[in-house]
Amino acid sequence: MTDYYKLLDVSRDASAEEIGQAYRKLAKRYHPDVNQGSEDAAHKFKLIHEAYDTLRSEASRQAYDDRLKQEQRTGSQAAQKGGPQADRQAHATGTGAYTPPDAASVAAEFERFFGYAPRTGKKAQKKPGKKPEGPLDADNLFSNFFGIRK
Repeated sequence: MTDYYKLLDVSRDASAEEIGQAYRKLAKRYHPDVNQGSEDAAHKFKLIHEAYDTLRSEASRQAYDDRLKQEQRTGSQAAQKGGPQADRQAHATGTGAYTPPDAASVAAEFERFFGYAPRTGKKAQKKPGKKPEGPLDADNLFSNFFGIRK
């Protein structure tokens, strides 16, 4: 998530007037008419406008602050625990390399969850034995609902 406060170079407790002044200053610098042909300037201008649009009203600013705090909490917790979120965060900050999961493990998880192998088109082999009883077992659901006893 982009830190709009850093982008506009204002503090987190900046007033609406300070945010407006910072926006106007940066918008003049990165406006596409001033920087014709510069894709970087056009992209930066869009980000600056998005930041101003978010931070200028109190309601959207509060919602943004809440999302930013939540992301910082979950990001730091994931970094402590490890896992894919920590890998992505380490890669984004330059402190590590993110390695995406390989296709075989993704296909195996898909087959395990859905009971179907997308590449081969075969259904997963069911293990012989008792029918699994879980929270989504329709037989038990209807039997209990209609009061049928077996």
